[in-house]
Amino acid sequence: MYTIRFPSLFACLLPTLLLGWQTAICADNGDLRTHDYFLSHASAEPFYAEQGLQPDALLHLREVVLAGTERTAGRDNRVLLFLHGGTFPGYVAFDLDYENVSMMRHFARLGWDTFALDLEGYGMSTRPPIMDQPDKYPDNPAPIGLDVTLGDLSRAVDFIRDLRNTDQIHLLAWSTGAMAEAPRYASQHPENVAKLVLYGVNYLGKGKSAEERRQQDVKRHAEKNRYGDPADLQRWVKLGTKEENLIPGAFDAYTEAHLASDPRSAELGGRVRAPWGRFIGWPEPHFDAGSLTVPTLVIRGETDTLGSREDNKQLLDDLGSRFKAYVEIENAGHMMHFEKNNTKFYSAVEDFLSQ
Repeated sequence: MYTIRFPSLFACLLPTLLLGWQTAICADNGDLRTHDYFLSHASAEPFYAEQGLQPDALLHLREVVLAGTERTAGRDNRVLLFLHGGTFPGYVAFDLDYENVSMMRHFARLGWDTFALDLEGYGMSTRPPIMDQPDKYPDNPAPIGLDVTLGDLSRAVDFIRDLRNTDQIHLLAWSTGAMAEAPRYASQHPENVAKLVLYGVNYLGKGKSAEERRQQDVKRHAEKNRYGDPADLQRWVKLGTKEENLIPGAFDAYTEAHLASDPRSAELGGRVRAPWGRFIGWPEPHFDAGSLTVPTLVIRGETDTLGSREDNKQLLDDLGSRFKAYVEIENAGHMMHFEKNNTKFYSAVEDFLSQ
C-alpha cells in the first residue's frame, strides 16, 4: 500500500492502475497540464534480496506540458527529462510553484514536453525500509547505489520514449545527477539521448586520496541516510548562491516543499532524508568524459563553489562529443534556477537545445 500526497494547488483524479503503471492526472489552473506517473519498477536495490523481500518499487515521474502539445512533442523532438541532485527530489527541484522558479513550466511554455524523475529514496518514489529504520540493519550497506539509480533512469527514459513515440529524449541534469547518472547513462545509451545538459557539475572530484575516499565510504555505509535541514540557507551559501541574488521568497517556498516531500520530516525534527549509497565508490574524475559522444552543454554559475571554472572547462576539453559548448552565467551560484538571473540560464539552455 502506498500513500500518495499531491500538491494542494492541483485538482487530481484518483490514481488508476493501467498497463503496469499508476498515474494521477492533475490540471493546472492555466495553459499547462501536469501528470504524475507512478511507474512500477523492479528495483536493483540489494537490500530487498538480502531481506527476502520483493523488489517492487514505484518511481514518481512528473510531466508538465503545454495543453494540446502532448502528442506532437515527440514528433518535433522536443521532449526533455530533468534529473535532480543529491538532496532534492525532482519535482521540488524543477517544478516549484513560485514565480519563474519552475524550469519545467518555463520550458513547457516554450513548447517542450517536460518530465522530472524522483530517484528511489527521494520524494514520492519508494524508499526501502532500511531508510526508515537504518539502525535495524547495521550490517547492510547504504541503500540506493548508482546501479540502482541508473536502473531508475533507464526505466524512466524507456517509459517516456514509449509514451511519446520518440527514439530520443533530451536530458538535463543538475549537481549529483550531472556528475553520475546522466553522463553514465548517455555514455551507455547514446542512441536514446538527443542532447545532454550538465549544470552545477564537479568533474575531477575533490582531490582526495584513495584512503580518504575509503574512510568516507565506511562512514556513509554506517549512516545509511544523509540528513539535511531544508531551512538552513547556509547550505546554499556554501555552494556559491548569494542570499542577495535569490528571488525573494523562493527559499522559503523551497523549504516548505522539501519538508513536505519526506513523510518523516516532522519526527526527524525538520530534517529530510536522502540515501547515501548514491555517493559511495565514486572515482575521481567521476565519469569518463571521453566516452560521452552526444552533443553536450556544460553550464556553470559564476560563483558556484562545487565545480570551478577550470574544472568545468577541463570537462569540456575531455568530452568526446563533436558538438559541445560551455556557458557561464554571471552573478549565479549552484542554485541558479532559484536566483534572479535564472532567465539567462533558461535562455542559454533553450539556445543549445534548439540548435
